[in-house]
Amino acid sequence: MPTMYYDANAPWSNYHKTVGAMAPDGSGPQLIIESLAKIVASDSIQPSGLVRFSTFGVKLFEHLAKIEAEHPVTATSPRIAAGIVGAGWSFAPLIGTPILQLLCDGLSTVTELMPDEWHPLCKVPADHIVLAGGGTLMTDVALFAEQRGRTLITSGSYLGPTIAGAFATSSHGSRLHYGGIQNMVLGMHLIVGKREHVWIERRSSPVLDTNGLVRLTIDGVPPRLVQDDDKFEDALIHLGAMGIVNGVALNLTENRLFTLLQRVRMLTPDFLRLISAGDFRAVAAQLGCQVDPSFYELTLNPQHPFDDEAMHTMYIPTAREPLMPPGDANIVHPADAIAMLGAILVGSTKLAVGETPNTLAAGKGQKPIPPFVMRRILKGADSAFSFYRNVKPFEQVAQPFDPEDPFREPYRWSGLHGGGITGGSPGALYNASFAVPLDRVADAVPAICAAVADLLPSFVFTLRFVEGASGTLTFTRFEYCAVIEIDGLSPLICALAKATADPNDPYLAEYQQALDELAVTMPTGAAAVRDTLEAAGIPYSMHWAKLGDLDKDKVYADYGRPTEPDSLIRRWRETRDDLLPDFGRAVFWNDAVVTYGLIDL
Repeated sequence: MPTMYYDANAPWSNYHKTVGAMAPDGSGPQLIIESLAKIVASDSIQPSGLVRFSTFGVKLFEHLAKIEAEHPVTATSPRIAAGIVGAGWSFAPLIGTPILQLLCDGLSTVTELMPDEWHPLCKVPADHIVLAGGGTLMTDVALFAEQRGRTLITSGSYLGPTIAGAFATSSHGSRLHYGGIQNMVLGMHLIVGKREHVWIERRSSPVLDTNGLVRLTIDGVPPRLVQDDDKFEDALIHLGAMGIVNGVALNLTENRLFTLLQRVRMLTPDFLRLISAGDFRAVAAQLGCQVDPSFYELTLNPQHPFDDEAMHTMYIPTAREPLMPPGDANIVHPADAIAMLGAILVGSTKLAVGETPNTLAAGKGQKPIPPFVMRRILKGADSAFSFYRNVKPFEQVAQPFDPEDPFREPYRWSGLHGGGITGGSPGALYNASFAVPLDRVADAVPAICAAVADLLPSFVFTLRFVEGASGTLTFTRFEYCAVIEIDGLSPLICALAKATADPNDPYLAEYQQALDELAVTMPTGAAAVRDTLEAAGIPYSMHWAKLGDLDKDKVYADYGRPTEPDSLIRRWRETRDDLLPDFGRAVFWNDAVVTYGLIDL
């Protein structure tokens, strides 16, 4: 039986340490939660995943009843958020509430959908569907599936988020010609009140037959069945505001192997035009491979996009059948390298052996910053981009790339994706994400690079690609979409490095000046990207859970004001009102959805 634990006045911090106030020990921001709850449900052993969801629901009913008893909702009472948290990956205040918080990563389970639970009108075969608790880590879903000849259709670059958190914000995934993680979701089990729960699925492709719905009964309370394609699309990007995602039905794909292509090649306007055209086979051919890639990631130097060789990562399907089980590719993504750099920065502030001051370079700070100071911060590199290149050198395009080459290791999907990105230093990373129409990439990249050319070189740009993303409020709202990631050193890691600097350092003043400027570089760069896209008339959207100062005006410009009859926000609100009882509407919210104008308290 699941167990619920409670802790009073407990410290908590999100994964990227962007929520709360600085802890007394100076280690980073944290919140003190008046009532911090954690559910542990992984010891449930019923063979039916739906029965497991039912047993989880008993404890979640009790938890919501406790909240209602201790914080009754009246016309004059302040609204108190229930505080639903998965792995805590969000940079934005979609998570983090000082009064109540429920850690849902314990809602962890993965099972196959039983044949007698499967609806015969479902468009996905039963053996391609798994049931996963909302708090299940993506890595656990992948490993379970791969043991049965299936795998995830897509995922982020990392498998550390929980499944409910990953699709809550339309996390954009990693596979070409496919949408975000939410596209894999076929049905959702939502706990919406102390004695109320909902199973929601598409009418055009129902998942659960009568037996499945009966097994979802919680303490004598059957689920309310909602079969509606539009409402399902609304609920997918739930942003933590449509109840507790107790469990989901996920669509899997056949497991197969991939070879890893990581090569450098100069970026040119013609190369960008191939990307804008969505001709990824031609892009692969430019990198020496004549096979359609399943994944493509482009990382470039923002200050010198056409002068430095860009870094290209592709996953190429292979038909090989290795004798030994595939291992891990140990890919270092840009965010990994930035986080490593932050960890080193805090751990070592002294000049490298043989490094001496030389001529000063013009910078944007109050005084010019000596180049040796920046090399010291970047550990001998001249930019965060070159630091990344030095972490794990990529191949040159010197010969054809053959995915059937027996000397190239094959990998499963799980082996191509890590679990975490902090590099040993949580809080080191600043990340903002902008989605633009794919056919505007050739215009957008040169424009935004020019806009940040004079900033300190503490960040990289990375492009990934999405097609046909599901969800009414998906931030990848263009049918063919490119996501531009900005990964750089966070203001927090700069502040921590400054606080741990050697007071006897003869160049302390210059070092601290550089860190002060670095602390504002990323917010300045993200604002410059946004202003440039606006000025160029390039449509764009921003990731719900990341940085960059997403605001109500931008949200309304993209999705329509809720007072407008065709507003997507209006439609999302109406579905939320339909799914949640009065009590649910009072507690299932967070600071971000209020700031974004999605909910009015």
